[in-house]
Formats: sequence, structure tokens, C-alpha cells
Amino acid sequence: MERALRTYDNRPTNDKSKVGIRAIIIEIIMLFTYAFFAVSWIAGSILTPQIMEHFNIESFSAATLLSNAITIAKIIGNLLAAWFLVNFNPKKAIGFASLLIVVGSISAPFVSQYWMFIILRFVMGFGGALFIVYFGPIVIKYFSPEQRPIINGINNVAYNIGSIIAMLAVLPVYNWLLTWQSSLIFFAAFSGILLILWLIVGEDFNLNKSSNSSLEVNQEIYTFKDGLKDKFNYTFAFTYSGLLTLYIVILSIFPVADFTAIDSALLSATVAFAAIAGSAVGILLTKKINRRLPVLRWSGLFMTAAAFIMILTHSPALSIVMAGVVGFLMFLPITALVTIPQELPNMTPSKLTVIMGFFWSFSYIVETIAYYAIGVVIDLSGFKAGLIVAVVLSLTFFIGSFLLPETGKRKLIKT
Repeated sequence: MERALRTYDNRPTNDKSKVGIRAIIIEIIMLFTYAFFAVSWIAGSILTPQIMEHFNIESFSAATLLSNAITIAKIIGNLLAAWFLVNFNPKKAIGFASLLIVVGSISAPFVSQYWMFIILRFVMGFGGALFIVYFGPIVIKYFSPEQRPIINGINNVAYNIGSIIAMLAVLPVYNWLLTWQSSLIFFAAFSGILLILWLIVGEDFNLNKSSNSSLEVNQEIYTFKDGLKDKFNYTFAFTYSGLLTLYIVILSIFPVADFTAIDSALLSATVAFAAIAGSAVGILLTKKINRRLPVLRWSGLFMTAAAFIMILTHSPALSIVMAGVVGFLMFLPITALVTIPQELPNMTPSKLTVIMGFFWSFSYIVETIAYYAIGVVIDLSGFKAGLIVAVVLSLTFFIGSFLLPETGKRKLIKT
């Protein structure tokens, strides 16, 4: 098998007609590693009552430390992802991220103190934060520009895949194994298997070779300091931050809202399921339409409009239809969005890692501040006012479409 992998790996990475066996296996491992990270994380959330009872935690605010732990882990992990990649090289860096997911998820059930449980959840979240940044370098290393929209779109739904697995499997597994500890270990075992597969199949590659050029030359190293000076990184994160805030608010705060025309939890579920359909169409749209910014612009504008209607209408039917539109349009443009940095001139795996690290970190910093502000508004003026603020903030996606560079190629008109 190793000989076969080497044979396919020797083919040029810009082959537009075929994808090597190694590339396919690596993509599958990456996809399901992050999906089962999501399963393990969501399983902990679903089983929060049992976990709180085990550790004698009565305060809900203490339970929210688990959510805060992953937020902090994401911000720090995203920023440090490039450092780990450069110093460990791809195979060890991705393996290390996967190892943290395994250690954090499989060890947490064995601890006796709640603070130790939180630390191990942080470790798992840190591994996930590193891992999500490493999708980009893998995509531009193993897939041609024509293939990348498809792979980007698939990777974008990795967490959604994990969410669906968790919603369908966590409670049945808990009822089967009878304890939350055994349930978390059960799902962690899948992450362990994927780590072993990565250690067998994963490999190192040149991090500074341009993916958008046929020239066999190394590009200048793009450092963390360069990233801090690059206005693209701030614009890129700003664009996504409002959509991210609205998405998290819809999934976390919205289900307990008491003002909607129909059960708000049903609206949240509709948004989540429609997001998967949006991702699928987004892949096709990104391949068919060469331009990136129009997809972002109009999806963002109509998403915000639909969200306003969803929370303000008194019609149950219209509310649930708009929830589907919101979820669909939230994820429709994400493939185009994450394809933009991959199409920038002289892009390399190491530079893309820095850019995506800033992207995720800055987005979550803005989201964390906005999420707190929305909570304050809800305390002062109620759920409807807080949701309106979240919807207004989602306009960053529309605004950002006028600030980002257009990386798509115009079609030539034959005369």
C-alpha cells in the first residue's frame, strides 16, 4: 500500500483530471477527524446535566465554563497553528492537533475534579482549533484550483456532519452504555482510529512553494508579523464575524427565545439542516460562477433580510420558511469565501495557514465580544432586541463583499 501511495504521490499536484489515492485518503481522514471532534464536543454539551450531577455542579454559570473553554482554545489555537505547522512540519503538526483531540476527549471522563475536566476540554478544543486551520494547506497541496471549491465545500460541512452524528447517536449510545463517561470514550475511540490512520498515510511537504504558479520556486516566508500588517486578514475576518455571530446566536440563544411566531427551537433546527443544503449548492455555484464577491454580496444581503422577517413576522409558516432561507444563505457563500485566500497571488501552504489562523481567531474575538453585548441587550430589553442586534451585525458579510479583493477570473467573451 505504501508503495502505491508513493506512486500516486509522485504525480503533479496540479493534475486537473485525477486526484491521487493519497489525496483522497488524507481528505477523508481530515474530514472525519474534525467531524468526530464536533461529535465529542457536542456530546459533552448534550450530556451536560449528567456531567453537572457527577461533579455536583448546581450553577449553570459554572457549566458555561465549558463553552468559554472552547472559545478561548479556538482563539489561541488558531493564532498558534502556523507556528506548529512551520516548526513541526505538516505530518507532525496535524498529528499533534489530532492527538490533542484524542487526549482531551478520552481523558476527561476519568478525572475527579471539575476544573480538571474543563482543562481537558480546553485541550480538546485547542486541538480542534489547530486542526481546522490545517484544512487550507492540505487543500492547496493536494488539489488543483478546479477541484478546490468542491473540497472546500465538503470541509465546510465537517462540523455539521459531526452535529448530525451527535444528534442521532449520542442519546442512543448513552442509553446503551448507561454512563456519560463510557459514551464520551466511545466517540473518542473513533478519533483515536483516525489519528492512527493519519500517522500511516500523512506526509510532509514543501510549505513555501506557490500553489498558483507552475514555477518550481519557493516564495518568501509570510510571517506572523506580516499577517498583523496585512489589512486583508482584518477585512477577511470582519466579513465573516457577523455571520458567525448570528449563527451561534441562532443555535444557542434563539432556542430559548419566547417571542417567535413558532417554536424557536424548531426554527434553530431548520437553520442548521438548511445549512447543509446551502453548502452543497455553494460548491456547485462556486464552480459554475467565476466571480467570488457577487456570491458573498447577495447571499449576505438576502440572508440578513430573511433573518429580519424570521424574527419579526407573526406568521408561523413564513417564519419557518425564512429560517430555511437563512440557513441556506448562511452556508451558500462560505465555499466562495474560503476560496478567496487560496486564489491570491503566490499563495503557499505556510502563508495560507497564517491567514486562516488570523481569520478564525479574529472572527471569534469579534464574535465573543458581540455575543456578550447581545447578552447585555437581552438582559436590558428582551430577546427580540438582542436578536435584532445579531441580525444587524450579520451585515458585515454584505459590507465585506465590497472590501475584499475579487480573485475569480472573468470569462473571456469571444467575438
